[in-house]
Amino acid sequence: MKKHLLIFLSTLVFVVLFYNQDLGLNLSIFAIFLMVFNFVQKPEMLKDKRALFLATTVLLCSLSNTWLTSFVTFLAVMVSSFVFRLYCENQKLRLIMQSVIFASNWFAYVVQFFQFNTWFETKKSDKDKLFIKVFSYVVLPFLILGVFFALYVSTSDTLLACYQRFELDINFFIIFVAIFGFYISFVFWNAKIYEVFVTLNRSLKSNFTEDAKENQKPTFDFLPLEFEMRSGIITLVCLNLMLLFFIVVFNIEHIQNPVIHLRDFSSRIHEQIYSIIGSIVLAMLVILFYFKDALNFIQNNKYLVLGAKCWVILNAFLVVSAVYQNTIYVTNLGLTYKRLGVYMFLILCFYGLHFTFRKIKNQKTNFYLIDKMTWGFFYTLVFCSLFNWGSLITYYNLTLIETDIDYLEYGLDGNEKELFEYYKTKNLEIPEYLIDEVNQQKEKSFLSSQLYYQTVDLNP
Repeated sequence: MKKHLLIFLSTLVFVVLFYNQDLGLNLSIFAIFLMVFNFVQKPEMLKDKRALFLATTVLLCSLSNTWLTSFVTFLAVMVSSFVFRLYCENQKLRLIMQSVIFASNWFAYVVQFFQFNTWFETKKSDKDKLFIKVFSYVVLPFLILGVFFALYVSTSDTLLACYQRFELDINFFIIFVAIFGFYISFVFWNAKIYEVFVTLNRSLKSNFTEDAKENQKPTFDFLPLEFEMRSGIITLVCLNLMLLFFIVVFNIEHIQNPVIHLRDFSSRIHEQIYSIIGSIVLAMLVILFYFKDALNFIQNNKYLVLGAKCWVILNAFLVVSAVYQNTIYVTNLGLTYKRLGVYMFLILCFYGLHFTFRKIKNQKTNFYLIDKMTWGFFYTLVFCSLFNWGSLITYYNLTLIETDIDYLEYGLDGNEKELFEYYKTKNLEIPEYLIDEVNQQKEKSFLSSQLYYQTVDLNP
């Protein structure tokens, strides 16, 4: 199917789905529509396992958004759809490069729109012919008709009176929706991958070239490789000793100081965990600095490698300690989006440390770690979109002896079932505003609906 037909068809579907609608089921339908027509345009992708996997992520995110729409599901649907689309365009693109191309295309639209021969997919030899057709069939007749129309209207009182009585009744909102839909459809289907991006993508390698292995150059011209390696050994030995001391003190401190004042504990643990996450990120940057090129292959670097591996392992122990402290925090104060976010970032830190260790062991480039981390963030976004976290948080917090009901009522979405069940069990009256919110969701049109709210029972 021609690219311009896909753009116009997608624009029409967008207008039908989103005109006078809220965000809901329509977003999922549109994403699945784009995914299906990707396969229609490129049927060979049906045999590509990677393409099928990415299409599955689009489908899962869309189904999750159908159940309950949130910012996370919206972002996951959007990102997974464009990752799938750009993969279909070029299977060799790295994910980090896909994100750059994705961002650039939104701005390049202004220029790309006027390159009619590219998105109408005409040959270069047909470029002038296309311009001639548009000019002769549309522009020139319109100009001539406009002149004669103005001439005839101005010389006839009857036509002038009719013209003056005529009111142009245009719904400008539907025009805005159509323009916005065309913008999104154009950027999606006319995913332009410029040559500079292709060239840059080729330079992003996970393995060192033979030339890089043989021609070992120091980071600084004034600092010989031997001294750079010794600097790394001294630095890593000191860092390992410092981190080991900190881990011991950090854990003893929490064992000897039981949780008495929860609010003081809350502020203290937040600061500590954020500092730990920051230190782990810096730890990976230290490894990236010392093992970016030559020091991977210099002779007698075993102590440097050993120090780096110990540094990674100790940081992994630090992640475990942070997970333990956050668990104490959750056990006493309950779950929140922020506390779940802490778990997520700690898991990402552990994921990053795992591939940092593999980078050192297998002598990989820095891009190897960057590539693994970008995919880690992508998988995390998809995973987070698949669950109704508001419901899980509410279910857990209501099992605690004390819980912040105000937070459950005002700070979360998608937890009405658990709250209604809680009120019924306690023989409490359900707040009127919660019932109104559910009724408001139930009364939305089909395209704006969220299936979760259709399953909420309001009967006592």
